[in-house]
Amino acid sequence: MCIVTIGDISMNQQVQHARSLQERLGRVFHQPLNVESWTNKRITVNYRVPLEQLNQLLPRCVSAEEIRDTGTGMLSMCACDFSVTKFGPVPVPRIHTNEMLCRISVTVPKNGQHRRAYYTLRSDTSSSVLGLCGGYFSHFRKATSSFDRVDDGDTYALQCRADDSLCNAELTASMDEISDNPPDTTVFEDVSEATEFVLELDGSCGFNFAQEKLSFQEIEYPDWDVSFCHECSLDSSLVDHLATAYDLDLTFDCTLYMADVDQTWKRAWLYEPTDVNANTTGDRAALADD
Repeated sequence: MCIVTIGDISMNQQVQHARSLQERLGRVFHQPLNVESWTNKRITVNYRVPLEQLNQLLPRCVSAEEIRDTGTGMLSMCACDFSVTKFGPVPVPRIHTNEMLCRISVTVPKNGQHRRAYYTLRSDTSSSVLGLCGGYFSHFRKATSSFDRVDDGDTYALQCRADDSLCNAELTASMDEISDNPPDTTVFEDVSEATEFVLELDGSCGFNFAQEKLSFQEIEYPDWDVSFCHECSLDSSLVDHLATAYDLDLTFDCTLYMADVDQTWKRAWLYEPTDVNANTTGDRAALADD
């Protein structure tokens, strides 16, 4: 379990605050099967946030990853549509879904190593099948929501209307404003560095607060073909709530775009972390599974 000392009373309060919110947003459980998919388009809007602020949102056994030596990490909102093509070894008729996902770039302990991953706060899907399966058998805190999508070659837009209004969101991006040129707002030197930090991760992760167990899932990625999107708007009730409730200093960094991507989300099981040593964030325990 995550080890907490007597002097960590304020940390305990932060964890309880994070737990209350995240258990409202969805469940974290095992994923017993690999899931293969093909993504039509994915747009990821990225915000820099001071590390100590992002860590308020995380269990103690997970740490926000630092962007170089900037003292900041990354909170992102991903909007995409994709089709699931296989559950485990069994091909299935394509199950299409529109999705919105709020995530934090983190490091998570697994088998005595720190793995780079994204920690999902909430994932919304338009597919009732994926909402049901992912809601009970994944760590993505997934819920089925209503979506509208525009994909006409000029504009890519997704609007999510969730049962919980805290998770409503709308993204609109211009397909005419896609290039490899970095925007003035980004700390990344080029699209390759941005891709490496935001997208080229070892996998994804989640935390079950009730069981005090982690989940880490490896993801098989293709060679990325990623660009910056220079004209994109995002209205997210969840991002706004996080900024207000946790007093986050959000700074827009960049929006990344990709299309036509195959991926495999590997199966994952909850595991109990144990204390091993101190990590680079100083006051947060570095942990590894048994």
